[in-house]
Amino acid sequence: MKTPNTLSRLYEFCSPKLDASARVVGIAADRAARETMTRWRVNRLFWIKDAVLPALGPDHGQGASASSEPENPASRSWSGDVEVDVRSPISQEAFHAMPFSEQVGLLRTWEPQTSNWDGPVREGLAGILQEEVRSQPLPFFEDASQFIGLDPLYSTALMRGLLEGLDGKRVSDWQSLWALARWILEQPDAETEIRDEFSGQMQLGRRWQSCRLEIARLIDAALNHKLGPLPLSERASVWQLIDVLTHDPSPSLVDETREDQCIMHPFAVSLNTVRGLAVHAVFSYIRWIRSFSPKESQGAQDLNDVREVRETLEAILDPRLESSLTIRSVLGANLSRLAYWADAWLRNHLEQILPVQSRDEQWKTAWEAFIRFSSYESKSFALLHQQYSVAVNRMSRTVAAGHLPHDPRVRLGQHLVLSYCRGLLNFEQPGNLLTAFFARVSKTVRTEVVAYIGESLAQSNQTVSPEQSARLLRLWNWLAQHECPSGGPGLQPKAA
Repeated sequence: MKTPNTLSRLYEFCSPKLDASARVVGIAADRAARETMTRWRVNRLFWIKDAVLPALGPDHGQGASASSEPENPASRSWSGDVEVDVRSPISQEAFHAMPFSEQVGLLRTWEPQTSNWDGPVREGLAGILQEEVRSQPLPFFEDASQFIGLDPLYSTALMRGLLEGLDGKRVSDWQSLWALARWILEQPDAETEIRDEFSGQMQLGRRWQSCRLEIARLIDAALNHKLGPLPLSERASVWQLIDVLTHDPSPSLVDETREDQCIMHPFAVSLNTVRGLAVHAVFSYIRWIRSFSPKESQGAQDLNDVREVRETLEAILDPRLESSLTIRSVLGANLSRLAYWADAWLRNHLEQILPVQSRDEQWKTAWEAFIRFSSYESKSFALLHQQYSVAVNRMSRTVAAGHLPHDPRVRLGQHLVLSYCRGLLNFEQPGNLLTAFFARVSKTVRTEVVAYIGESLAQSNQTVSPEQSARLLRLWNWLAQHECPSGGPGLQPKAA
């Protein structure tokens, strides 16, 4: 039996892990998110609640009330899906002992005998396959074309297993994998009724969507050198697949307004949708192509060396062709990259990405993705100076709540402070962005930005120059001479 102290740590362990995952996807810790975490704890720790330290009782009691915890464990009922084991018709050991040709033959010919929740199903066999591919990926990589014609579940498992297993390994011939990927992307994939293996009921869905998603992930990983070196000779094959994936219907406008997506930032949605991942791969493709160029020419002024990319990005910027907020967030998150890779092209198209006269969701989504997920660069600050000014003027005065480090206002303040340290801003000039920023934000946001200065200095491996030290000292003295009313916006001269 676990000790109360152990159970206490188990209970407390739940929240930090969930908070961490929430930060990764950019979910604000608002009331809905906190209620979700409470339900998670109550559902999993219900059976040991009496052994938890009494100090945790009230917290658990409040969660139980909010989550409708049953009073009698013996009569507990579930209103959600029934959790069952996904069974395979063959064990992992038996599947591993089969030659490759027999493994593929089993995948091609095996059929479930019945449609019920306690029998072997394709999903169970796909899980066995994924583990086999992960443990020895090279034979499956070299003969991936043997999966042409197989069920989408098995192709999806193959892609996932290769992504997990090829990390750090060298591969030579990509043609078999490209052949399978091309065949998969040629399959009609409109929404249709799909028979559920457990219940036998028909449900709406796309048969190949998950597999297309894994292909996009695999390509992006290959372009980022996570699957060994990808030679430039594969350029035509890689782009052919990316081009098809950038026209995938997911995410649709319906996807972006789904109840389970509404608390996710569009950038988080982009990491879990086919077209979103494909546009991420477009930017990975630029970096991959430029990696074969001399270092001094990797920051070209345009995209003439990757005209296929230029055509795709310009099509995405046409609102008649692409109106998704998810894709707009991917563009915003890569603005710093574009400022380095193709500043001339970006100057010509910046108004389409961040129209300063627009107040719609397109501008807000692109800006927040840039300020939250793009690293600060002096070049991008100079190029986007007008957009920074617009962001300061449109900044909400509401006191920040939730995870402050991810508040766009905090990130904006950090960018402005970095620009000041590098001599791109001067708070002593009238109308300066840094002065305007501190005059508008709440004390909470201001405190977070000032703390960032100290943390950056403490963690930096570089020596701070005398000029930067003098600039920071002047900023600190200026901040010390002003005060921000508790909970309210604006700087005011400090009383004598």
